[in-house]
Amino acid sequence: MADWVGMGDKQLNSLVSLIEDLPLSDLRNVWFQHDGAPPHKVSGVQQYIRNTFQLQVIGYGGCVEWPPRSPDLNSLDFFLWGYIKQRVYVTPPPTLQELRNRITDACASVSPAMLYNVQREVQSRVQKCIVADGHLFEHDR
Repeated sequence: MADWVGMGDKQLNSLVSLIEDLPLSDLRNVWFQHDGAPPHKVSGVQQYIRNTFQLQVIGYGGCVEWPPRSPDLNSLDFFLWGYIKQRVYVTPPPTLQELRNRITDACASVSPAMLYNVQREVQSRVQKCIVADGHLFEHDR
């Protein structure tokens, strides 16, 4: 675990605790999507990712290939992070606990209808990527 470069001990311990606290039935549904960040490429981190997620790794070193830096195809980048930030930072959170509460509330506010729209957008973007033969492509926002 000491090989997690760029991540403080406190953040690493929080991440490991979060993963370890998940019931096994939930962990079976969790996938790690590798964003290609250099800290994730360290051998100790790679081993932890393989041990924890086994065949459920998307991207660098994973069973499912995913192009690095591909926000056009990544719903976390083109939808979720912006939506969460918009809801969380309407005003600066006064405490760490308030920040956590806002993040939890923002995630809980994502409706099935929103996810349906995101799924349709992913399908549209994938189709445009296929037409562009995997190269950069323009998309409507």
